[in-house]
Amino acid sequence: MGSIPQSLHLLHPALLKVPLLPWPRWAFGPVTAHRLLRLLAGYLLVAAIGTGLLHAPMADGWHIFGLGLMLPGAGFLAHADLCTSSGIGHTVLATGALGLFGLSVLLWFATGNIVAPPLAWVGTALWAATMRHGPISPHIASLAHMAAAAAALAPLLAWPAWMAFVRWQRHHDNAYLRLMQPRLDQVFTAPVPASSAAPHQPAHSRHAPHGTTTPLPEMSLEHLQRVRFALDRALQPVDQFHGFEQRDPFQTAALRYQVNFLGYGLAMTQARFTPAFRGHGGHMVRAQEQLLHKQRQHRIWSYWALESLWGHLRRNPDPIKRDNIMFTGFVALQMALFEASTGSREAARPGFFTLHHPSGTRYVHDHESLVQQLDTSLRLSPFGLMPCEPNWIDPLCNAMGACAVLAQDSQRGSTHWHSRHAKRFTQHLNAEFLDAFSRLVPCRSSVTGLALPAIGGAMPQALPCYFLNALAPDMARRQWLLLRRQLFDAQGHLKRKAFWPIDTGNYAFSRASAYTATALAASELGDQAVYQHCMDALEAECPSTLHQGVIHRAKASVWSHGTELMALAGGHDAFRVLINTPPTHTGPWLDEVRYPDVLVASCHADAAGGLHAVLYSGHDTGSDATRDLTEHSVVVGGLRPHALYKVEGARVTHICAGSQGRARLRVPISGRTTLRLELACQVHA
Repeated sequence: MGSIPQSLHLLHPALLKVPLLPWPRWAFGPVTAHRLLRLLAGYLLVAAIGTGLLHAPMADGWHIFGLGLMLPGAGFLAHADLCTSSGIGHTVLATGALGLFGLSVLLWFATGNIVAPPLAWVGTALWAATMRHGPISPHIASLAHMAAAAAALAPLLAWPAWMAFVRWQRHHDNAYLRLMQPRLDQVFTAPVPASSAAPHQPAHSRHAPHGTTTPLPEMSLEHLQRVRFALDRALQPVDQFHGFEQRDPFQTAALRYQVNFLGYGLAMTQARFTPAFRGHGGHMVRAQEQLLHKQRQHRIWSYWALESLWGHLRRNPDPIKRDNIMFTGFVALQMALFEASTGSREAARPGFFTLHHPSGTRYVHDHESLVQQLDTSLRLSPFGLMPCEPNWIDPLCNAMGACAVLAQDSQRGSTHWHSRHAKRFTQHLNAEFLDAFSRLVPCRSSVTGLALPAIGGAMPQALPCYFLNALAPDMARRQWLLLRRQLFDAQGHLKRKAFWPIDTGNYAFSRASAYTATALAASELGDQAVYQHCMDALEAECPSTLHQGVIHRAKASVWSHGTELMALAGGHDAFRVLINTPPTHTGPWLDEVRYPDVLVASCHADAAGGLHAVLYSGHDTGSDATRDLTEHSVVVGGLRPHALYKVEGARVTHICAGSQGRARLRVPISGRTTLRLELACQVHA
């Protein structure tokens, strides 16, 4: 295992330092500025061509086409007025053409369709040119010249004023960060781990095994019933998606994101509460593996054939081949967390992630090839970050993909991330992806340099902090502090309007995704106040429902359920530690239990070769009336062959491990049931 980066060593919050925002030399970063100037030059060229056509001794149709090139929809203004029915019709068409261009820009963002805006612009210009109603009046041509000149000059004239505003705002934000520096212990109040290898334990952790003093993390029955929401969806046949939401294949409600975040939630739950429940006969390992196999289903990645065609102008259905971090990075992180939480190297097996196209073509991939693709794309990108939809770069997607690269480094003892990417990644985030208000932009076009405004409330700013904490914890804390000041009113109450009222996981009217994602980041950064406020608001607005042993929220998307599981399994620096210093899986493990008859609330091995587990019946609702004593078969693996073990909680008090280090026990379960195995003595065959 490679050395732990210095940034990973944990300090008391009072000793933490939050870096100031970098001082901007210009209104935009150098790469962004170059792209914007190139875009402006391209527009000036198109406008010049339009002007030339407008004044050339050619037919009227060419004049109108030239007018249409100068501004979207301007061709219809050639015969527009407000006095005649024909003129009013042309005015309406000009307005509609401008609206169509706006919709094409939205389509470009939503699906990566880079050809839609130019097609809308040129297409409406050609349409207008077919409407021959005589020559263009001189005043219309003059107005077109003035409008085009204004469109070209406005960015250049506004640049100095915008730069002055950016610097003023940056000075104001840095003053706030200086003010907060001595108050960090009032924000990051969660207990700090005693070491970088052990996240703090939640309040409900209890019942340490004999001979130990540190309580072990344990799930309550209610928590287990929430985990069942993910398990029931994961454990169904790989080609089935009952219980998932199918809205669209391109944006945040896509199936792949639901599968991703349920996988992340199960992995974080496994790593914290049941690290020794890792046998392939157990449902936690099997569920994670099946979620990875669900990502291989063609219905998950079929969208890429279209995005590659209209985004890259290439016909390549392979979603991993080029610039697709929203699939490659997300799945690679799912694999990394699967390996870190279970110790399984199954995803690294050559060809594990082979994708089968209906045409018969096979795209052979595995964990190693996905991370290698991420590594190459990050190194070659001028922005230091790689695109999601073709040509759009999202800091959140990149933080997740970067965590996948870093996690594999940690698991393989490599230093590629720190030597190749770490410094460049954070430098470009600071330079190219902060807006005028010091917020992370949702995404930026790698072709034009244009960025979407920071819409969506708290969640798009909060969620990147969760993943950035593993990569650049000082930057994560800084961005969190800048966001946090927007979350409370003067009386200290959570401001509901700071949370978007649309669930990004299914586009329904609900703040579930906003609350769960913000709570997730708060948990990771140790901000207990924000975490509790968000979870309370979530329960108040999207109450829990228990049905047949499974808790769900009717007003929350599947994606929101996944982020809630991650938040419940989190803790101060829990994700950062798992990514940077994955645990070593040694000692015995719980191998087989029957799901959903038996639920595992806690399962940990100890250094002495023992095992401690807490079990519940899957039919237990928490009521004493339902707690009938039932006996279940449990298999334990990883025992020392032929060794004698003392047993508590089973039908027998001692058991001798078989030659394969396995043993089968009959365990009566009623309510919270504890199962312990302790090494009594070694017996040689």
